Amino acid sequence: MSDDEKFQAFYAQEAAVYEQTRYETRYGRLFRKLHHHILDNVLSDIGRDVRCLEVACGTGHTTQVLVKHFNKLTACDLTPEMMSKNKFGSDPEQVTCLQANAFSLPFPDNSFDVLVSTRFLHLFEWHDQQRLFQEFNRVLAPGGQLIVDFDNMIARWFYVIPHVLYNLIRYKRLAPFSIYNLPGKTCRSIEHAGFSHARAQGIAGWHLVLAARLSETFAFRAGLWHRKAPLKFLAEQYLITATKPAP
Repeated sequence: MSDDEKFQAFYAQEAAVYEQTRYETRYGRLFRKLHHHILDNVLSDIGRDVRCLEVACGTGHTTQVLVKHFNKLTACDLTPEMMSKNKFGSDPEQVTCLQANAFSLPFPDNSFDVLVSTRFLHLFEWHDQQRLFQEFNRVLAPGGQLIVDFDNMIARWFYVIPHVLYNLIRYKRLAPFSIYNLPGKTCRSIEHAGFSHARAQGIAGWHLVLAARLSETFAFRAGLWHRKAPLKFLAEQYLITATKPAP
């Protein structure tokens, strides 16, 4: 079975519980709120009429944000079962949904002005991430904006013991499959793929669930402090923005 078939089979089954397990726990709700807030800020200066592509749209966690910012959106995913749960892509006048492989996107060169891919690249080893950066560069027009996120290696090792215990208790496994990245190295890799001005900011952090038990408002504010150093290095994920240079 190929990697594509493995991912497709896994997420076909996972689609029914994906939203519940990722975003309906106490920390999941906090992560969603922080992730959406940061995406809103990043997208706020981009016009509504640009051509936007979402890669690996899944059940709509990020589609929910994008439909507020763009008049037209193309959203794709490898797994139809995941897209079937994406109620934010149900308006064919605004959103075009299609099945596609991210390594070989079915679009001509320079087709989009914005490309967004979240909660996705952590599934791939370093060399495959670089292949994806090159494919994203191909379909973006000069001057286009890239917005992607990754799991944070620094936070992963800082919290290695509680992370292992949590997964043993909740999922009966040592850890979910995930590739962890270093922010600086990943920014340089994205620039090596032809982008410029790659910048990273932190998103949320597992330890914030303790603050959320006391006050979700305080936990959200504390989460925003993780966008920049030094707390950025304790964030669960980081969001990178970059630009495809104009000729």
